[in-house]
Amino acid sequence: MVAHIVHWKLAGRTLAPLELNEVMHTLELGIVTAGFILMAVLVLATFVFGRFFCSWGCHILALEDASTWLLEKVGIRPKQVRSRALLLVPIGTMLYMFVWPQISRLIEGRSLPRLHIEGDGSAWSSFLTEDYARNLPGPGIAAVTLFVCGFVIVYALGSRTFCRYVCPYGAIFAIADRFAPGQIMKTGDCDACSLCTAACSSDIAVHKELRAYGTVVDSACLKDLDCVAVCPNGAIGYGFTRPSIFRKRKRSSALAKRYDYSWREELGLAVVFLPTLLVLRGLYDLLPFLLSLALAAIIAFLAVHAARLVSRKGVKFGKTQLKLSGRITRAGWVFTSVVVVVGLLLGHSALVRYHLFAGERAFAGLVGSASVLPAEIESTIGHLESAIGLAPVELPEVDRMLVDLHMMSAHPGGAEAALERILERDATDADARSRLVRILHGEGNATGADQQIEQMIAAAASSPNPAHALSSAYELRGVLLVERGDADGAFAAFERALEEHPQNAGASRSIGELYAGAGRFPEAIARFEESLKSDAESPMTHYNLAVVLGMVGEDERSIEHYVQAARLSPKDIDIRNNLGILYLRLGRFALAEEQLLEALALEPRFASAHFNLGRLRLAQHRRGEAEEHLRRAAALDGRFEAGMKELLFGSPPGLGGR
Repeated sequence: MVAHIVHWKLAGRTLAPLELNEVMHTLELGIVTAGFILMAVLVLATFVFGRFFCSWGCHILALEDASTWLLEKVGIRPKQVRSRALLLVPIGTMLYMFVWPQISRLIEGRSLPRLHIEGDGSAWSSFLTEDYARNLPGPGIAAVTLFVCGFVIVYALGSRTFCRYVCPYGAIFAIADRFAPGQIMKTGDCDACSLCTAACSSDIAVHKELRAYGTVVDSACLKDLDCVAVCPNGAIGYGFTRPSIFRKRKRSSALAKRYDYSWREELGLAVVFLPTLLVLRGLYDLLPFLLSLALAAIIAFLAVHAARLVSRKGVKFGKTQLKLSGRITRAGWVFTSVVVVVGLLLGHSALVRYHLFAGERAFAGLVGSASVLPAEIESTIGHLESAIGLAPVELPEVDRMLVDLHMMSAHPGGAEAALERILERDATDADARSRLVRILHGEGNATGADQQIEQMIAAAASSPNPAHALSSAYELRGVLLVERGDADGAFAAFERALEEHPQNAGASRSIGELYAGAGRFPEAIARFEESLKSDAESPMTHYNLAVVLGMVGEDERSIEHYVQAARLSPKDIDIRNNLGILYLRLGRFALAEEQLLEALALEPRFASAHFNLGRLRLAQHRRGEAEEHLRRAAALDGRFEAGMKELLFGSPPGLGGR
């Protein structure tokens, strides 16, 4: 590890961090990473030599052993906790991480990914990197993880219990170890002194297994050779023999595992462990998965011992007496206080997770929904704001959801607080700043809106793309000036936006709209065409250009841009209606009918489409249908009543403009 970091410091680039969890990315996405190759080599080596990596190469086990050594130095000898339920955690985690995604792939009928190596420019998955810490947690979370997975879990559950009760990679290595010919074996006369068992930090009855099988068959054996070193007769060694998977296990009370909990208590461990894991996993986007597993195991252990404190007359924590002859000791009250504090913190976290889960789930259902009830928006806002109020850390993604929800509601001004929090974290966030500007402008606070634009301009220099950010700020100023009726000021702002960023399609389109509003159609057409050079997929620009081209009599070009606008925005009823009018004027009745009927299919109460379809039916000499649509238009919108009377009872209908 030291050599890896030193090489990065000296060369500026090195092999990506060797993270075993990258196996998931390879299995799911086909990206061959350095971590995947390491894991593959280790598993293959374990199939031959046994579980050497865990004791000789894993930094977490080194941390656990160091923690055990330091605790013993200060007089604390952690007691080994033996649990059936916790033994299932690494296996379940391994299945969840590596097996279940492949089962899901088969169920969904997805094909296997193509194996490939990402280039150096890839953010997290390249083989080589200049950013050594790219996927690693920050110093704070790293320190907490090492402390919990080292000292805390060793103090609570005993030596190497992270490996035994948490680590999913250990579960994989344990399976491979069963097939390995490389094993700890008896090589001489053994007098069953049990010094080897006492020296084993993996809680294996070494002398019993050597006597029964001539070798250690327990796959928890990490081949650290402590038992070999301590044997006074030199009767233990490492060698190759028949793999343990092919050895018939003997049934005897001497070899039977001893556990510390009744079946009811094991069930209690599971009942506490699972919901605790759901609460802690990824809490506040901070807690790593393996840290959450370790904390859940520790909290489940505390819960069972708290239950014992209530139900039993005598309770010990390791060698410490918590309750004696029915009376709680001073240490017992300290333990109780710790359990209460942990319970309160867990309950608080659970409440935050509940509000986050309910709010995020409701938000996902509201986004893109055709009809949203105000009560649904308010309920979702309530959950997310409760999460913000309860959480001890900032929740940036929740703030963004709150902004969207308030903008969807009848009171968009409610988004101000969330937007201000976003801007406190990142003053260069142009999207948040522009939303705040629009809210202030909509509330009639022109001064506040202008001040925010000035801050947007000032922050542009610090943004990743200063020219683009500055151009966007001036474009937004132009939009506000248009809405205030200051066409000259808006024109100047849009021109300044184009000076900063000539490819600003929105500014070009806005200038075209100003020209069109002033009746300067040739200049408007030129600006719209310039805008399309930068953004050829803008339905609004195609629509505006089609309208102006229709006004100057360039019908064929107008149709071309209407068709492009309809392709890009297929549910826009105004585009369909205008295209129908244009086809009607040109006498292309079949095409006009197609567009008008499509508009009415999208919105049956669209009065203008009914009116124009009535005109079309008159031109087709289908008076009954024409009268039906014209009367429908007048009923939906009184402005069409005079037109209906003129067409039905006045002069013959013309086929001119709308």
